[in-house]
Amino acid sequence: MSTRADIAIIGGGVAGMSLAAALRDRASVVVLETEPELFHHTSSRSAQQMQPTYGPAPVRRLTAASIPMVQRIAQQVGRPIFTPRPLLWLHGEDDRPAFETLLATVPGLEEVDPDEAVRMLPALRRDLLVHTAVDRSAVEVDVPALLAAYRATATPGGARVLPSARATAAERLGDVWRLGTTAGDVEAPVVVDAAGAWADEVAALLGARPLGLVPKRRTVAVARATARSIEPGWPMAADVADRFYFRPRGGTMLCCALEDEPSAPEDARPRADVVATAVDRVNAATDLALGEAEDAWTGLRTVAVDGLPVVGRDEQVDGLYWLAGQAGFGIQTSAALAAVVAGDLLGDPHEHAEVLDAVGPGRAALR
Repeated sequence: MSTRADIAIIGGGVAGMSLAAALRDRASVVVLETEPELFHHTSSRSAQQMQPTYGPAPVRRLTAASIPMVQRIAQQVGRPIFTPRPLLWLHGEDDRPAFETLLATVPGLEEVDPDEAVRMLPALRRDLLVHTAVDRSAVEVDVPALLAAYRATATPGGARVLPSARATAAERLGDVWRLGTTAGDVEAPVVVDAAGAWADEVAALLGARPLGLVPKRRTVAVARATARSIEPGWPMAADVADRFYFRPRGGTMLCCALEDEPSAPEDARPRADVVATAVDRVNAATDLALGEAEDAWTGLRTVAVDGLPVVGRDEQVDGLYWLAGQAGFGIQTSAALAAVVAGDLLGDPHEHAEVLDAVGPGRAALR
């Protein structure tokens, strides 16, 4: 016997489950997750930050809208999800016009004197800093708490989660999709492709043209300092040239070398050379003298050719809705983007629905 729902969501990561939560009590939903548990891949391997000055303009708008929404979620579940964590932008080049362009194009950044940046984060090497700016609105996110809140909101509100349910076949029967999965058949008028690194493969299964989404590796390492104590309240720091970012993680330092290597869709694992590079770059920018990494993880950021998410109805295939290509911005945009998509699916436009004009699957960059 088939499982029936108004909307079938393929993918039990943050995109799929935040949408299921946004659809609570408004539609019946079934979430198909290939793995035995939710949030197995990139959703649980993030830097755990929401930064309104990070990413392309539509992403920044969605992030700014998501922060108060997640604050309300935290109040509802009675558990803190945010910790204030300003983001310092570090510029080591004597290139004032480039830095002024950054300030002009990224609303919310405040230029600060490099001496002030060092007062905020004393481990920085002052001799390497030419220009610095701060985003005081950035926050650290308790990602496990946020993901648990999305699930806790979705499942009592009409969403059914099917683990170990890989979609293997699809056919359109009139106005309804019938999906064959490893957990049985599922029928729904609308299928949302929220399959992350596998989004193009899922689209092809449903007869749609793949959009050239590319999974790219991104590794985070955690190491301890040997030269000074790490203060848990220090801000996060990011290099304007995209060579590294780092932030405290308790008494350790979380580091990333921002590698951008294409990958097949897979359960990604860290490579020793990338982990070592992340630690080395942070050591070059600070006086921390980090030792060998004691932990590391790798996620796949699925990226469209123009770096924007791919969200909206497929132009050729009826009943297929894309929610993919978040490019590493999935956590920070999840609440607002889910609300926008829920409104679009149900014919009740959200206040930020204009973002769909920039991220639709039919846009010129994807043709």
